[in-house]
Amino acid sequence: MKIGTAIRVAMVVLIVAAVAAVLISPIRQQLTIANARGWVTHERDHVQSLWWAPFALIGAYGVGCIFAIPATLFIAVAGAMWGWKFGLSYAMAGGMLGASLSYFMGRYLGEGLLDRFGRPGAAVKRQIERAGFKTMLIVRVIPGPPFAVWNYAAGVARFPFGIYFLATLLGTLPAHFVFAYSADALFRGTMTEGDAVKRLGVVALLVIALILLPMIVKRIVKKRGDTFDDTASRVH
Repeated sequence: MKIGTAIRVAMVVLIVAAVAAVLISPIRQQLTIANARGWVTHERDHVQSLWWAPFALIGAYGVGCIFAIPATLFIAVAGAMWGWKFGLSYAMAGGMLGASLSYFMGRYLGEGLLDRFGRPGAAVKRQIERAGFKTMLIVRVIPGPPFAVWNYAAGVARFPFGIYFLATLLGTLPAHFVFAYSADALFRGTMTEGDAVKRLGVVALLVIALILLPMIVKRIVKKRGDTFDDTASRVH
């Protein structure tokens, strides 16, 4: 086995083991919003006095993305700890750091992976080449697989990083905003958990509608245009 291949295998084993530990072991029981809220309640004043605390949150969020630690945990802590304005900024910085790190890790670990699947792999490559900003944006907005899954998948598939980064930034911004704002409001006692869930749902639907509506209108206009051209050609 080549050294490069051995390194990739070791990294995959390490990541899978860490993710399994997070998802299956008792550690998962500790990574909850309730525990985060309790920790913030006790440590908020102390942490806010530490100049390096925001950088620690950003770094922890970035590393957490690699090991599939729930992103909502970091967003909630940021919103409750520093308020929704600064919390949103710190959470977005951490999220984009994690998205970039796991993307390039997926790109490194998955180098040549699609080529090994022959025609199916080539078909996937063609689909990726056809996909663009809108596709990635919709993928990021619509709830689905965990944040880390899309990060690794985009890297393995070698989706263009610039498009990936911008679509991830814009696509995850609404959810980050709602979670940070809700965490701040919950901590201050001005919102219930039920209200927070409703607002997240409303924002998600609005963003999805804003993305899909222009696409639907464009298809309708194109279809009518094609119908008009067919009618005109028959007349002539």
